[in-house]
Amino acid sequence: MKKIAFILLLGIILASCTKNEDKFTINGIIKGVDTGMIYLQKYEADHWINADSVKLSKGEFTFTGKIGMAEMCHIALSEKQIYIPVFVENSKIDVMIYVDSLEKSTVKGSATHDIYQQYLTLNDALNKKMDEVNMEWKKARETHDTATMMRTDSISTELDKEMKKQLVDFIKTNNKTVVSPYLVMRNSWQFELPDLEEIVTTMDTSLNASQYTLVLKKRLDILRNVAIGRIAPDFTMNDSTGKPVTLSSLKGKVILLDFWASWCGPCRAENPNVVKAFQDFNKKGFDVLGCSFDQNREKWLKAVKNDNLTWNHVSDLQGWGNAAGKLYGVNSIPANVLLDKDQKIIGRNLRGEDLVKKLTEVLGPVTVEKKTRKK
Repeated sequence: MKKIAFILLLGIILASCTKNEDKFTINGIIKGVDTGMIYLQKYEADHWINADSVKLSKGEFTFTGKIGMAEMCHIALSEKQIYIPVFVENSKIDVMIYVDSLEKSTVKGSATHDIYQQYLTLNDALNKKMDEVNMEWKKARETHDTATMMRTDSISTELDKEMKKQLVDFIKTNNKTVVSPYLVMRNSWQFELPDLEEIVTTMDTSLNASQYTLVLKKRLDILRNVAIGRIAPDFTMNDSTGKPVTLSSLKGKVILLDFWASWCGPCRAENPNVVKAFQDFNKKGFDVLGCSFDQNREKWLKAVKNDNLTWNHVSDLQGWGNAAGKLYGVNSIPANVLLDKDQKIIGRNLRGEDLVKKLTEVLGPVTVEKKTRKK
């Protein structure tokens, strides 16, 4: 790791000593497409916008401009659904895109992109393992092989931990490059509040003006507002019949605010655990409010019925734009928040046995009803 850190640091130093450009020039060649429009896209206000566009001329294109701090852009050929990530900085950048083999595409001339590429290379082996595990899990789901699904879930969890550690190590080693806040922003779903606070404080103050750092600080504010011990932010959303349901109207019960979607495999795999918890603790004052990230009403309601989710459900059918999800800082599902009878947050992302343990702690153990024999 020390050797890798030295190489990365040396690259940053050399880049800072040799860069004399006050503007960027991106010269590109697309192998496999000769004509059409190509776009330079930038990320602003939670979505990608077309910052510039040019016509391809015999498969070649050029973008020029000036930029402050380096930032991630996309070179996009929308008609072909091709998006090539490039960290743009004020330098001469050469891009070679292979339409039929995108993984062979190259970016040269951006020292910031070189650091980004070093992380991708570092992360490649774990990504391949995760892809294999996910493929095995999907096949097991199709054949209802629950044993394999449980095994691959366990492997996936361990791989997530390895990837998280690898990311944190990389960021601490490269805390002066804008690549770091960008990577944290892209992977912020992996970090709870204490972890994210620690990571942001390790970044050099020179990155404070980066749009990615600003996004992370905004996320920190949201997570602090929904941290354990805080009163749950209230919201109102329509249920499956179009009737508005307000979270605070459920005060007096222990509530699991459960974020999920019909299209989310891990959510559907977790649903039986929530059903069991609901059946065991409902009479003791436990209830669930399901908040769906679906966009298709029919698929949402079909999943509710098929999974036997017999509690209240709400959705604004806005997918990842779900208003309650944004309020609670949810950017991965399944996710949940456990509220006590006064709607104070007492748990986050409790699944399986962890949910049962917390409910037992709050509501007491489940009493098993004894069956009496008829004489």
